[in-house]
Amino acid sequence: MTLLLYGGGVLDDLPLLERRGVRRIFGWVRIPDATTFGRWLRRAGSALVPLLDGLLREIVRWRWTHKGVPGSVTLLLDSTVVVRYGDKQEGAEVGYNAKKVGRPSHHPLLAFIQETGDCLGVRWRPGKAHTAAGAEDWIGDLVAWLRSQGIGDITVRLDKGFFSRSMVEALEELGVRFVLKIPAHGWLRDHHNGPWRPSKRGEGISPKGEAWTASGELWGVRLLSLEIRRPVEPEEGTLTLDTYEVADSAHILTNIEGIHVVSGWRRYNQGAVVEQRIKELVQLSVGRTAIDDLGGNALLWGLGSLAYQLLHVFRTLCLTGRWRRAQPDRLRAWFLRLPGKHSRHSRKRYLSLLADEPLRPRLLGGLRTLARGLPPPLAQA
Repeated sequence: MTLLLYGGGVLDDLPLLERRGVRRIFGWVRIPDATTFGRWLRRAGSALVPLLDGLLREIVRWRWTHKGVPGSVTLLLDSTVVVRYGDKQEGAEVGYNAKKVGRPSHHPLLAFIQETGDCLGVRWRPGKAHTAAGAEDWIGDLVAWLRSQGIGDITVRLDKGFFSRSMVEALEELGVRFVLKIPAHGWLRDHHNGPWRPSKRGEGISPKGEAWTASGELWGVRLLSLEIRRPVEPEEGTLTLDTYEVADSAHILTNIEGIHVVSGWRRYNQGAVVEQRIKELVQLSVGRTAIDDLGGNALLWGLGSLAYQLLHVFRTLCLTGRWRRAQPDRLRAWFLRLPGKHSRHSRKRYLSLLADEPLRPRLLGGLRTLARGLPPPLAQA
């Protein structure tokens, strides 16, 4: 976790913690060799992954005791594809891979809270696993934990990769609200209760054209459909008809009573923040390292999600202003990276700073403040 927060991405970066003074900060005697550390991961993976899940949720609960337990939450689940270029990582299989078609990959599943940004865990999966593989059981576990924290109003947001009748039935059985996107199948039109109508609420929703809406029912829940239509000029010599083309469309299943089609579409789009959370994990280099062991790879992802959550606790509880929304790259540059060299000579310790280091004046000011015995001020936006 320290390596990820500091800026390393693979096990071969472990010497960074040796030669830049980090070992002294934490009181570590030695930094393990990459090969040795890999053996530890293989040995401890299957045993430590469940413990990491419990530790991660304990950190989330601890943060809520200081920030306040949210009254309502939106649970976001999404998957990501991690391309693998070697053939020795267990679980690196050929599956859905939009960027590198035909390349082996891993396909982890992640869970976040939309309103608070907390990470509730990760499920490591091989590359050929379906988007929704293992999601139903995991959602039930996550919902049970959220209710044990006193949260009764829970909404689950899922993209079209999770669309299935069994998923809808599982969410209904859990008694949670949900917003589930559906692929644009042609047979959905057979489930609309009425004709398509232009929507005043959808004015200005897209520069591509005018918003038209329709609603219906599918599998006992509401079906909300939205189309962006633009008129088509008839060709010369043809009859003038009221023709149009569909520039974009979206179909959503939900059990939220009385919600308008446009409101449901916007409610779903608000959950797109999960892509930003996954991007932050990428900035932490989570997933770059893989070993030839199933439990070890799962443990690496668990450590990565724990590193993200610790950083999220730091920025939301210790910082102010825009720093509370700062991404890992920025936080690492300002708080976690040591812009100099730590050395020891004649029974004294020295910190040599680079002359052109932009953080040099601020760091020197902070050291002088500590020398005077005053508490350092919090960073301002």
